[in-house]
Amino acid sequence: MENTGRASNIIAALQANLDYQVNWLRKCQILLPGHRADGAIKKHPDQGWIIPYFSNFAAMAMLEEPSAYQPVRQYLDWYLRNLEADGTILDYHYDENLNRRTRTPDSENAYAGTYLTLVTLYQKKTGDTRWVKNNLSGLKKTARAVINLMDRDGLTFARSGHKVKYLMDNCEACRGLLDFAGLLQVLDDGDAPYFNDGAQKIAVGIERILWNPLGRYYHPAKNGWFKAGVNLSKFYPDASCQVFPVLHGLIKPGSGKGIRLYHIFNYNHPGWVCFQPPHYPWTVLGYCAGLYGDYRRAYEKVRLARENYIDPGSGNWFCAEAAFFVLTCAVLIDRRKRWLKI
Repeated sequence: MENTGRASNIIAALQANLDYQVNWLRKCQILLPGHRADGAIKKHPDQGWIIPYFSNFAAMAMLEEPSAYQPVRQYLDWYLRNLEADGTILDYHYDENLNRRTRTPDSENAYAGTYLTLVTLYQKKTGDTRWVKNNLSGLKKTARAVINLMDRDGLTFARSGHKVKYLMDNCEACRGLLDFAGLLQVLDDGDAPYFNDGAQKIAVGIERILWNPLGRYYHPAKNGWFKAGVNLSKFYPDASCQVFPVLHGLIKPGSGKGIRLYHIFNYNHPGWVCFQPPHYPWTVLGYCAGLYGDYRRAYEKVRLARENYIDPGSGNWFCAEAAFFVLTCAVLIDRRKRWLKI
């Protein structure tokens, strides 16, 4: 009974933390129906920048709360309203009078890929196929933006003006196309094989071009003819990128390859759980630990993120960090019987 009571208290605390951060994320959103800014999710409630890549993760986390389904749909609409002619999207800033300005995004392939994953998750959570059907033109335009960035080796460039092929971005682009192709298949749409084929080409490119069979690790990027060197003692991107193929479902965490990648990351950076400002929290790694079944590290990441970032109100806390905090809590709650004696 004592263990059951303790476990129940842990789950209740995780749920409270999840709810608190979902509410914080909702404060990041501009909700003004009829206004061009309606639905945009800002990086921080007190900042004007909208980085769609970060916002996509924020919206994924908001889907953990059914009352947020409508605001998420408003964000989905905002994204499509602001597509460029080629299906990409810029970073946006709204001032106090909601006047907007834009800047070049950090990437185009990862923005599009994570948006397509968000759309697929939205449909699965809500069952709202009508929205998807009504917006297929814009969604396919977004997916084609990923295809258009693909080189002959199957890998995608970060953006049309930045001809570097990053492992992290390509994992996200591949996952997005796979998810979107699966969604189209559910809708019996004839373009499903086309986008699935694009995803498979990226997956093959990742393994053929970026995997180092001798070192048994991934190169973080390829620039022209050259692959970036790998120094696993360097946290970002060399070591942290190693778990991204697992994070995005391209490799199973329980496979030999998946286990080795997680091991070499933890071996080289055992202190990632305990990050403190000015370092970024990297809560995405807590979520990754949860996917691996490493619930001890996942739980500690949640606990220490709250202690080191949320409670002190650190400036390093923004919508994407809050998103993966929420998703880590959700994994721990969902799999509670695997790690708590209840």
